[in-house]
Amino acid sequence: MHLARSPRSIADLLIPAAGDNPAATAEAGFDACLARAIDARADAFDAIVAFIEPLSGAAQEVMDERLRTLHAELPQQFQALSAVVAGAWLLVPAVRQRIGYPGQRRDPARLEEAADEISDGILDPVIERGPIYTPDAAD
Repeated sequence: MHLARSPRSIADLLIPAAGDNPAATAEAGFDACLARAIDARADAFDAIVAFIEPLSGAAQEVMDERLRTLHAELPQQFQALSAVVAGAWLLVPAVRQRIGYPGQRRDPARLEEAADEISDGILDPVIERGPIYTPDAAD
């Protein structure tokens, strides 16, 4: 997808400059990360593009109003759009380093931690409920 002005303007509205932190699109490599994030949400691509296209060349106030309306009236579409923008921002190495976010990684509890959690009763409601299986549509 060609990254026109609209998605970049939306990104800067959702992640504006604040203090020493630059706006989303001022981060080196943000555009490449935005393309990756959009690819990752292929399920929502059409909805995102349908929202973005009419905003091409729109003033920032218009975009802000449309984002607020989208959030109020179509929260799932807003979630997809904002997840793409936030996800792209978190893919930028300089951002992750600045905020101390190592990225997603597997970090299983040690055996002692797991035993402590179980003995604290945190899983009692789940154990009492018993097993639940919900078949996938493919089943």
